[in-house]
Amino acid sequence: MENKFEQSKVPFISKLAYGMGDVGCNFSWMFVGNFLMIFYTDVFGIGMSAVASLMLFSRFWDAINDPLIGALVDSHQNKGKGKFIPWIKFFAFPTAVLCILGFVNVSNFAYGARLAYMFITYVVYEIMYTCVSVPFGSLSSVMTDDVNQRTDLSRFRSLGGTIFMTVIVIAGPLFLYKDNQPVPSHFLIMAAICAVIGFICLMFTSHWCKERIITEPVAKEKEKLNYLDVLKAISKNKALLGVMLSSFIGIVGAGMVNGLNTYLFRDYFGNVAIMAVSGMLSVIWSLIAFIGTKFVAKKFGKKEWIMYSATFSVVVYAILFFFPLENPMLFIIINGICYLGVSGFQVLVWALVNDAIDYQELQTGKRNEGIVYSAYTFFRKLANAVSGSMSSFALAIAGFNVNEVVQSEAFSGRLWKTYTGLYVAGYLLAVLVLKFVYPLTKEKTAEMLQNLSDKRNAANAE
Repeated sequence: MENKFEQSKVPFISKLAYGMGDVGCNFSWMFVGNFLMIFYTDVFGIGMSAVASLMLFSRFWDAINDPLIGALVDSHQNKGKGKFIPWIKFFAFPTAVLCILGFVNVSNFAYGARLAYMFITYVVYEIMYTCVSVPFGSLSSVMTDDVNQRTDLSRFRSLGGTIFMTVIVIAGPLFLYKDNQPVPSHFLIMAAICAVIGFICLMFTSHWCKERIITEPVAKEKEKLNYLDVLKAISKNKALLGVMLSSFIGIVGAGMVNGLNTYLFRDYFGNVAIMAVSGMLSVIWSLIAFIGTKFVAKKFGKKEWIMYSATFSVVVYAILFFFPLENPMLFIIINGICYLGVSGFQVLVWALVNDAIDYQELQTGKRNEGIVYSAYTFFRKLANAVSGSMSSFALAIAGFNVNEVVQSEAFSGRLWKTYTGLYVAGYLLAVLVLKFVYPLTKEKTAEMLQNLSDKRNAANAE
């Protein structure tokens, strides 16, 4: 193998550009995720069963699509322009176009034609988006192998996602609806805005981000990628298994809790409007996490900080389980502090994935960034799918009665126990998996990177 390694220091402009890449991805993906289903039902007039079937099919498609795209990305030969950046440049534009096409109002078409339009545009959009998101996610693993620099890249990426969610949560419902009814033309306008902003951000990423760790075969004939062998190898990658399982459990737990938020404020605290305060404060919590995580992760290590801080939040919520709060503002403040505790799972997780890619290279001699990253993203998507349905089950277990405008006092008490209990169980299990499965402590990560550096230097000497 021919190994080329440049200075690990990543310029600030490149870190900013990488964060903008996440903004670019999210501006189309999250807008589609938040509003396309309701556009299908309320504007297209498609039955919920057909829409639900499409979404279910898309989950199965992800199981095939992500790893296949990851394998294609890994088999792409670097011809001097990078391994991942050419993919982002090429597929950013069709992704933007498909995002817009999904929100074109074809409600005047025959029902069968509407179904076909919905199916084709959504599935092709997912393919195009995956061709951007997998190489983008893999990109940070070849921008640097420095632990602190990777933490910075992960921080900037998490901040990019927060920026989008803040904008869409505030602006979306205000612009898309009039008198509580959807305005089809507004959906198309906002889709176009999101698509254009997303495309510009991804172009910024492509221009300012640089692949510094390059590993390519010396031989003229490129070695063919054996997909099954790679899958077998990643199944033995304890670092990847650890981050996948802990993320899956953490996302499912957090997703279920988030799904109960509206009910908690409405039926337990009796004040759903105060959720807006919680939403605005979340920006402050995110900025604190963005700034502070760099220092604590450097001092304690990524794995260690996630475990310590998340355990603190688990203990706080375990206390709340037994001692309920009645003041919603006090709860919002305590919940914000606990968010800082579990924020390591969101802020540092991408750095853990990069370390898992290095762990793969140390074990096999090959990086396989695309397949390793896509295996992780598949678990994230699966967790998001599971958490959505599990929130409904949790409400049913708590005794929610859809026929009652005002829920019973017994339900509100069970809702508090369910909410806090799910928080404790989800994050506690995620911490335990990280502790006992994920092997890369601060010291072992440094040792792994040193071993890789020695191997690369030895290969260059030959």
